[in-house]
Amino acid sequence: MRTFISFEEAKLIVLGESRVLESEKCQLSDALGRTLSLPIISSENLPPFASSAMDGFATQFTQQKGNDVDLGVWANQENESRPAPMSRFRIVEHVAAGAKPLVSIQPGTCARIMTGAVIPLGADTIIPREYAQEEDGWATFWAPYDLAGNREAGKHIRPAGEDVKVGDKVFPAGTVISPPVLGMLASLGFHSPAVIRKPLVGIITTGDEIVAPDHSPGPAQIRNSNGPGLRAQVLYEGGTCDAYDHAKDDPEDIRRAIQKNAGSDLLLLAGGVSVGDHDYVKSALEAMGFEPLFWKVKQRPGKPLLFGKLGPTLVLGLPGNPVSAAMCFAMYARPLIRRFLGRKPTEPLIKAFLTDEIPKVKDLYYFSRAVAFQEDTGVYSVSLKGAQGSNLYGSVARANCILHLPAGTDILPEGAEVFIERLPWGDLHLS
Repeated sequence: MRTFISFEEAKLIVLGESRVLESEKCQLSDALGRTLSLPIISSENLPPFASSAMDGFATQFTQQKGNDVDLGVWANQENESRPAPMSRFRIVEHVAAGAKPLVSIQPGTCARIMTGAVIPLGADTIIPREYAQEEDGWATFWAPYDLAGNREAGKHIRPAGEDVKVGDKVFPAGTVISPPVLGMLASLGFHSPAVIRKPLVGIITTGDEIVAPDHSPGPAQIRNSNGPGLRAQVLYEGGTCDAYDHAKDDPEDIRRAIQKNAGSDLLLLAGGVSVGDHDYVKSALEAMGFEPLFWKVKQRPGKPLLFGKLGPTLVLGLPGNPVSAAMCFAMYARPLIRRFLGRKPTEPLIKAFLTDEIPKVKDLYYFSRAVAFQEDTGVYSVSLKGAQGSNLYGSVARANCILHLPAGTDILPEGAEVFIERLPWGDLHLS
């Protein structure tokens, strides 16, 4: 087993053990946030038929006028405020949305049509309702929609396949199903898309001093924040975790909890991975056939990180301090879950500039809780968010990014160029 390795080595080892999980079908009602395992290839056009873009009259574009209009009669009807009528057409049908047209449109005829209705055979232009007058089965059109005025044909018609055509690759595999993606799947009839199975993540917190969040702590006790917090991070990233378990600082109790979660794709244990008199997690795992791949990383927070395999289950032993657990999750568990789901494990880091001087231990890689905001120039400025103690969970809640400070440097001056990673729930545009 390798020990006290660099952050970069640890990250490579963890991602080297990851894999994309198998595919499964899910109902469209449960598909939000899932990841497509197969590309979506359309077997139909969308829209499936040519339709009207507005209420009006479907007619045939022509160089000829419809039946001549008596302009003197028009003037006597007090329509002087409108342009003179240019064309008059006989209405042969009313086509509502959802109805099939029954009459073919010929020169000199039209059909009254509603928005979304199928275009009748022979029609190639829609005259908007506001540019027409309907009376006694006839429709009179005036400029700018006079057909005799050599206007453009095809106005206000939504052609079939305008959005999607048969054979189009609508979404590639790996697409996360967002609300609009789900709406497109519904439009195309993909009611049970193939998606990547959600990774099952087991969570075990440890410690005699830990009580449930709904309990009042006694002397020397604290409420369990790692269990709810880590589970929330799992769910946020698209994994599944029905509940977390808690084990006392007792080898048998820890083994019981591990055995209960043995079927997980990823098992997270918070606490008990260091070298204290009551840190039993590492020995309990080894007694059950655990294959350790590394222990201890040159990083802050989370130096006593443990990683390995228990059969097919990947195991991350996280420090018990809540900040360390949350940040190590972000650095290692989050990329694992994303890789399980067929997504890119990490996003590119963002360049920023320090607003204050930061001292650090030269040999350690820091990932610190910070707040970044974008200046009017588009440049990001970043500063630490309060004290960085590994027990101060409020710094995680108030941060919007993780500030990466690689090993090899000790003091970073104000104005130094650094790199940040957006926390999934963080907004970098807040000032």
